[in-house]
Amino acid sequence: MCFSGIREDGSNNFDLSFLKNIPINERVRGQFRMEAINALNHVQFASPNTSPTSTAFGSVTAERGHGQRQINFVFKVIF
Repeated sequence: MCFSGIREDGSNNFDLSFLKNIPINERVRGQFRMEAINALNHVQFASPNTSPTSTAFGSVTAERGHGQRQINFVFKVIF
């Protein structure tokens, strides 16, 4: 008997993005972009162990999701 999905933590994720267009001349422009995945660096916990015969019943022993914060800086030229 297993109670999968009972009292699982919700998703607590905050992604962030900034974008700046920079005109270079009439036909060319630059674009600077900063993207942060899991910007606040919150832990995403996996489901607890729901097997009633297990000695680890109710324990959360893993993480799920993106894990650590990831930040990307990008500059591209558009023509």
